Amino acid sequence: MAEKTKETTPKKGHLYAKGVKSITDHVLPEVCHMNGGVPQRTIAKDISTRTGYNRYNLDAQRSDDKLPTEHAEIILACQAVYRKVGMVRNIIDLMTDFAAEGLELQHTQKTQERFFREWARRVNLAGRAHDFMKLLMRDANVIVRRKNAFITQPAMKEMSRGGVSGLDIIDETKVSDPVEKIKTTKKQTKKREIPWRYTFLSPVVIEKIGGEVGRFFGSDALGMRIPMSLRNAIKRPKTDAEKEFIKKLPPEVIRSAKKSGTLVGLDMDKIYVDYYKKDDWEDWGTPFLYGVLEDVMFKEKMRLADMAALDGVINVIRLWKLGKSDQQILPTSAAVDKLIGILQNNTGGGVMDLVWDDMIDLKVEYPPVDKILGAEKYVGVNGDIVRGIGIPESLVGGAGLGTGNSQSAFVQLKTLVERLEYVRNAAIRWIDGELRLVADAMGFKRIPTINFGIMSLRDEAAEKQLMIQLLDRGIISSEKASETFGTNYMIELERLKSEQGVRDANPGVLEKSGPYNRPFSVMEKQNKLSIELEKVKQGFRRDSTYPPKSGDDGNNGGGDNPSGDQPSDEGNNPPGRPPSTKDTKPRNERTPTTQSVLHIIAEGLLDNVDQLFDTSYLKQNNVKNMRSLTKTQRSELEGVKRGILSVLRPNDVVTKQLITERLDTTSNSSRRMEACFVELVVAFTSSTQKEPTVKERRMLVTHAWATVLPIV
Repeated sequence: MAEKTKETTPKKGHLYAKGVKSITDHVLPEVCHMNGGVPQRTIAKDISTRTGYNRYNLDAQRSDDKLPTEHAEIILACQAVYRKVGMVRNIIDLMTDFAAEGLELQHTQKTQERFFREWARRVNLAGRAHDFMKLLMRDANVIVRRKNAFITQPAMKEMSRGGVSGLDIIDETKVSDPVEKIKTTKKQTKKREIPWRYTFLSPVVIEKIGGEVGRFFGSDALGMRIPMSLRNAIKRPKTDAEKEFIKKLPPEVIRSAKKSGTLVGLDMDKIYVDYYKKDDWEDWGTPFLYGVLEDVMFKEKMRLADMAALDGVINVIRLWKLGKSDQQILPTSAAVDKLIGILQNNTGGGVMDLVWDDMIDLKVEYPPVDKILGAEKYVGVNGDIVRGIGIPESLVGGAGLGTGNSQSAFVQLKTLVERLEYVRNAAIRWIDGELRLVADAMGFKRIPTINFGIMSLRDEAAEKQLMIQLLDRGIISSEKASETFGTNYMIELERLKSEQGVRDANPGVLEKSGPYNRPFSVMEKQNKLSIELEKVKQGFRRDSTYPPKSGDDGNNGGGDNPSGDQPSDEGNNPPGRPPSTKDTKPRNERTPTTQSVLHIIAEGLLDNVDQLFDTSYLKQNNVKNMRSLTKTQRSELEGVKRGILSVLRPNDVVTKQLITERLDTTSNSSRRMEACFVELVVAFTSSTQKEPTVKERRMLVTHAWATVLPIV
């Protein structure tokens, strides 16, 4: 236990002295301050100052605060800043997420596209590309080691079909690493030996081989420094598990460890290296985080100062005032000793009762915490860090860190987008090389196109509107537009086919209507109204058959008169043809000439041709219905029907005998109608940017027949 403080009895005497002489002779005792209840009787007497203090003096005295200059130290410092400083980590992750957004492989051949996409899924290409970009921005040096695998023929077929059941028979142990490396201008790939795993190596343990001489000749050879513990474990494995893991290590690492070597030369045929804006005379790239290391260290010092200030909040100064100097009443040594004795004997907490006269006063001084711990002092250093990395403060939630107006913010955002494009292009170069290795091993002639999603930093609504306009003008495909909006093209294509089947089976249902799609039901209604108008003009009723059949008067007068001869006109008959008259000779048949009427006639003729030939054609090809026909058979049947329709006329009664006679005697009409039909199909495709449907092709056939009919 601590010894109890010995109580001291203050000296007896006068506590105060009054008068001018008392002020002149007044001297404070040696005890002038107390610390923790213990009287302090000495104060610092010597004060020295320092001149000419700069950064080099600080680095010499505080080595822990020195900025790193060596490659490994710089990389370690930047990695430490990424792990410890939340603002820097969020900025790097934000830039990486924007740059690596929406990676997708696209190929002209669907089977190869499915294979490459399945390969990318199995090797986690999207995740590896994300890590590639993050390391490039954080460390400025990316080192990727590739491990190949042998893919069997069944697995290749499964991947081409988009399946995954056959992927378990991929064997990585069949890939042999050559003992000696043969230098060639072109990388030699074995059949069906494809990249399967990617490992990123830390630039801290990697060194350039060759030194100054190798740099002079442009050597890119790299070596990895093996730790002593790993080398001993390879030489003398202790457990069976260690032996199994050692077998999976790269052969060059095992050979170097057994030879007691510390620097292992890496097989550059399996290594890909990239740098972030490295100069030619430099061995390694410099991370852009190195430019803000001093600012980060300064901010860390400010935080440490705040922590020290928090620890000093409890350091309170209590100033006891005895006497009244304005009235020339000053305390004597006895009064001071008495107060010190009371305070010294009562240092614990709790309530203390002190009996004194009005010649005493207490003043307590607290540290200015509000001034020391204010957030304003961090504004400047945060702005330096953000501007040093090149990020607009609007992306990290800052305010007033340097962007005075929207124009300057736009320029900063544009600069950020260009930097992300640089990082994305570096990743595309790496992925492109790996895809070429896969294509050479599998015997593919072309590699897929590497596409990334639209960066969220851009105006997404404006870009999607532009994609729609490009699609309307036929500049891009529907598949590209579907990918822009995040939909699966093959699934949407199947849905469109299903909807088209519903439209064909139920006219007027699910019809498209808009500035680029004219509903078929509207076209039919317009044709119907045109026909009714033509009937009214020619004196027929709207519900009558048009054109009328032979002997049919359409209930509009005329026809045979069973009463006999025509009566004489005595002037009482109404104008026009006399009623109840009998034709003396056959009437002349009317040949319609308007396009709308000819369209309807052609539809009727085609219906008759369908009834005559569809059943026979189905029996000939041994199918149950029209949907079972192949595309070639359906095209052949349509061509036969067009040839038959070309020889028919508006008033014909369609029979097999009539068709046979006309086909034997007519030759030019079929060629003219086929040429007209082809022209109409080409015009329709160029104007609508799509192939005509079955119903639309039927309308084009009737239009071609109506166009060619006046010529023949």
